[in-house]
Amino acid sequence: MKKILFFFLLLNQLSQAQIIVSDIVLIGNTKTQNDIIIRELSFEINKRYSYVDLDKMIEKSNENLVNLKLFNFVTIDKTVNRDSIKIIIEVIEKWYIWPYPVFEISERNFNTWWKEFASNNYSDFSRLNYGIFFNWENFRGRNELLKIKVRKGFKEHYLLAYEIPYLNKNKTIGINTNLQFFKRKKTYFLTEENKLNYLESDTFNSIDYDLNTEIIYRKNLHQKHKLKFTYLYSKINDSIATLNPNYLGNKLSNTMLYTLEYIFEHENRDYSSYPLHGFALNFAAKKYLSSTKNVKHFEFSTKLEKYIEPYKRLYIGSSFKAKYSTEGNQPYFIQKALGYIDYVRGYEYYVIDGQSYWLSKSAIKYALIEKTSFDIPYMKMKQFNKSHYSLYLGIFSDIGYVIDNQNQEQNFINNSLLWGNGIALDYVTYYDKLLRIEYSINALGEKGVFLHFSCPF
Repeated sequence: MKKILFFFLLLNQLSQAQIIVSDIVLIGNTKTQNDIIIRELSFEINKRYSYVDLDKMIEKSNENLVNLKLFNFVTIDKTVNRDSIKIIIEVIEKWYIWPYPVFEISERNFNTWWKEFASNNYSDFSRLNYGIFFNWENFRGRNELLKIKVRKGFKEHYLLAYEIPYLNKNKTIGINTNLQFFKRKKTYFLTEENKLNYLESDTFNSIDYDLNTEIIYRKNLHQKHKLKFTYLYSKINDSIATLNPNYLGNKLSNTMLYTLEYIFEHENRDYSSYPLHGFALNFAAKKYLSSTKNVKHFEFSTKLEKYIEPYKRLYIGSSFKAKYSTEGNQPYFIQKALGYIDYVRGYEYYVIDGQSYWLSKSAIKYALIEKTSFDIPYMKMKQFNKSHYSLYLGIFSDIGYVIDNQNQEQNFINNSLLWGNGIALDYVTYYDKLLRIEYSINALGEKGVFLHFSCPF
């Protein structure tokens, strides 16, 4: 008994023993500047930590570096020398410069596009976009992002964006700004029976100019405060204003809209593109202002995500998101609720507009293949010659509700409980690529197989 007690006392002393970080060595960051990596570390050089605390900090630092999305692989090792320790961080950088052609569907999801394509005897290619997109990630090696986009087709889009995460010496203040221009010859102007109605014409029938600037304050590794200003000018032709007088509100054919938004983010997930552990919290408050004073309401939104691994290779994830709008008439084009970015799985073919909503998602999945790395033969470029993949099989359940006080009579699933259940097979690989194949059934009794290319939460 004394030997056992002595053994546990010895382990406790070792766990509480202090060790100093004598050196931090970075390997593989040929493009990324050293201070960009150092900024994401939970530990510092020439400081003492217990062995237990340091191991936790190393694990969290690894997650922080992965979530920068600058590296395909991150490895952190340590070398102990008596009362000091050297930390070795090795990264394999991604390819950062992407000038590539745009050829994409112009729909809310793949299944919606395919259904329309099939209904036109697989001959209508009008809902396709094409062009060129220049994306320079990690610009100047400082995690900056430069975007230039020229897209023609169903929905023309012209974009110039520049994101700077660090403006000051302490790397706590950043700024993002972008200028966008949209033109459409085919515009959805109304939602009936929870489907979008489109107006098609020979000339452009809707035009949007969008300028927004976002100031970011990041004092610590996990929290961000953002202040975002947006200017939007929208113009529609007389036909849309006649078909839906509330498209811009008050039978207007053009309007200038301003928004001021505060956003708080707490990020503590292991891999933001496809998390398995940790949690995230988001809160936003937005004020609308219009040049015609017909839009002046507030919006409040929040989102909470939680991920755990109760047993090895078994993962549980859940999220809850809600948006609340204060009273006041809202133009049609800003009433997007579910069916666009957010959706209840099983309702991919439907659009549910409204002023407020909530959405809960849950999933249980098993790793058929845990993250597995492999070398790609005959590929010499280090940014591509090593890849990874993983495969997950799971079940899910989504529940949502949209509050609509303006268009409920013409949309039969507004103001009703929406739920969808099903099974999913997720394939995850490098460069944050994800393919989800889901079989869903909804509260209407409808069943279907759906394809998605992003995280469901």
